[in-house]
Amino acid sequence: MPQGKANPNSEFYPYIKVYEGYSDFVDELRIPRKVMDYLLDMPDGVYTPVDDNKRARTRLWKYLYYDGAHPERQPLPTPSEKMDVLFDPEFPTRPPNSEKGYRLFPQVFIKPSQTDAQTRIYVYMGRAVPTDDFTTQLSVVFDIFVHYTEEANTREDNSYSRAEAISQAIRQALHGVNRDGVGSFYFNRARHADCTDEPFTDKDSNVGRHLVMGLEIKSTVPDEGIPYNDIPINGWGVNFG
Repeated sequence: MPQGKANPNSEFYPYIKVYEGYSDFVDELRIPRKVMDYLLDMPDGVYTPVDDNKRARTRLWKYLYYDGAHPERQPLPTPSEKMDVLFDPEFPTRPPNSEKGYRLFPQVFIKPSQTDAQTRIYVYMGRAVPTDDFTTQLSVVFDIFVHYTEEANTREDNSYSRAEAISQAIRQALHGVNRDGVGSFYFNRARHADCTDEPFTDKDSNVGRHLVMGLEIKSTVPDEGIPYNDIPINGWGVNFG
């Protein structure tokens, strides 16, 4: 291709993407669902979840799925039981298990599907903070809602707050983990100012925790291989080079 000529087949035409490594953020919208797939902790033919309360995702699912006291003493929910409480946008008001309802949502908030006594987790993208041209600190937000009747009845090891127990399990499951195809999670306010774990209430029937985890992504998006010189601006004969 002649030097300095923009490619008419390029998505950037009539401009040229000249810097290699600039992120295109193309996978950002998929991150909440990828995080959700990880938290689901499903068998895949090689890996099988273990019913061991020392494991963060095991505790997370027991706190999320079972109402009432001592959820850690219950068996790990089966893959089918987990999928029953994962929000399905095709049937927003008709969860497969009407008693449990939807409890895990890869988006900000779904009003029609909530019921009074559910524990619920909403996962969505927060603020993006660029570190440099090639590295961006994203944030993944977890809003944990616990009905007031369920908040103080976990009763395991004197850990009464169900919302805090869920937040701790999420932090343990993600902090320092590199999610292939997503990036590396962290809980470090020096890297992303939004990282936090704080209580909230909806001033009605729910209390909860607002957890924000950082997620670093680095780009390897190539440039278009066109030298950035002798390119006229709008045909006026004014050159960049």
